[in-house]
Amino acid sequence: MEPLEVQLFCAYLRTRTYAPHTIEHYGRDLRLFFAPLQKAPRAVSWRDIEHCIQQQHQAQLAATTINRRLHALKHFFDSLVMERQTLVTNPVKPSHLLRQGRPLPKKLSQDQVRRLFTQITNPLDHALYLLILRCGLRVSEVARLRLSDLDWEQHSLRIDQGKGRKDRVVSVSADALAALRTCLAVRPAAVPREVVFWHQKRPHRALSSKGMQKKMERYAKAAGIKASCHSLRHTFASNLLEEGAEVIAIKELLGPASMESSERYAKLSNQRVKQIYQQTIRTVMAKTRV
Repeated sequence: MEPLEVQLFCAYLRTRTYAPHTIEHYGRDLRLFFAPLQKAPRAVSWRDIEHCIQQQHQAQLAATTINRRLHALKHFFDSLVMERQTLVTNPVKPSHLLRQGRPLPKKLSQDQVRRLFTQITNPLDHALYLLILRCGLRVSEVARLRLSDLDWEQHSLRIDQGKGRKDRVVSVSADALAALRTCLAVRPAAVPREVVFWHQKRPHRALSSKGMQKKMERYAKAAGIKASCHSLRHTFASNLLEEGAEVIAIKELLGPASMESSERYAKLSNQRVKQIYQQTIRTVMAKTRV
């Protein structure tokens, strides 16, 4: 049975306005740890953590997966030590984390981008994936996008409830705005009022993140390339970097880092970030007309 402490921890994350999918992932990783252990959290030792790591090695899980679960455990036990003060020390030690290389993001070439978008003729899908390519949005952010988030006058959109529930304003390129207008011009009456991207077979439903990813898989296969929504996001960042955008500005445009990251990015003013975006995205657009 799931320890009460896990339920309280998930409730604590909600009060700290963590994203729902982040809370879900933490809860799942904690349940996977405690289910076979049959121990109360206060009885867990560093040896239990090491045994858990060995089991995951034997199951041939990737280092990234093991580390993600260890981060969930560390955060959980930290809350028992610092917030609830029911533990003296955290059984998850820094030495438990596995060392791993950091692969470079997979960027699509200009030719690959053109081949991909040649396949995407549907107005809704064209607008959706062009928005990711030009704005570097996460697929979950696109799925949560609402009509009231669009600012046509300022050529921008507001991202609500991103990772850590941190809102931000994102500039939108001219071609992405045009694609959005084309998409919304054919929007069925059955689509709920605030929904931007809808399920085409069931227009009364919003298109889910999983649905967006599945569509991308089919388009990439048709184009004969390897691509994902995530690779579009990295292509956005790489394109801006190659055209001279400042790294700090790119980090601002991409949004807050994951919870596991201890890095704290320096902040630029919103006006400066917007200026850098507008300066570089025009060059990017000229090179990759889609």
